[in-house]
Amino acid sequence: MEFNEKQIDILLAAERLFATKGFDGTSVRDIAQEANVNVAMINYYFGSKDKLLDTFFEWRVPDFMINVDELALVDNALDKVDVMVDRYVKSMSSHRKLYRVIAIESTLKQRMLISEAFKKLKIHNLDVITSIINSGIAEGVFKTGNDPILIHSMMMGTFMNFQMNQVFLQDQLGIADDDGYGKYIETTLTQFIQKTIKALLTYEK
Repeated sequence: MEFNEKQIDILLAAERLFATKGFDGTSVRDIAQEANVNVAMINYYFGSKDKLLDTFFEWRVPDFMINVDELALVDNALDKVDVMVDRYVKSMSSHRKLYRVIAIESTLKQRMLISEAFKKLKIHNLDVITSIINSGIAEGVFKTGNDPILIHSMMMGTFMNFQMNQVFLQDQLGIADDDGYGKYIETTLTQFIQKTIKALLTYEK
């Protein structure tokens, strides 16, 4: 789906407001003011606030799809896990505002969880994780019996914990600012997730 510059301005404004005020706490007028457009323009492009949210998810979801072409260039399954986790966490970390929206909407009314765009994202990423696990089993590197759903849930859930508990964890880790916290997520947390997944996949049961 292609968007013009004005539509992108509106979507970015909506992202900022939904992340801080929530969907229900944000009015179309708020979005119009934030994007420096009139309400009629938002209605023209998106129809309603609900449809704007649906469009927002469709616009952002491709950023979170695991890149199959990039993984195809990696030779072995263990390295594929490292690359997959690294890119996945970095994409989530660079769109932390979006994850605040996901958390709010998932908790309150499950708008995000039932959207077609989000369902497509989950299916795509689960298929990729399944493929990595199966290729590792075929190589004799991974053991059988690991559920891709649990692997994906662990990876996403760990990130979400760091996202939703930033103030507490940043204080406990002694990290001074938001940039430092983001770097911690993209290095130390990423390495922890990589090691955990590989340990699960290679563990002799």
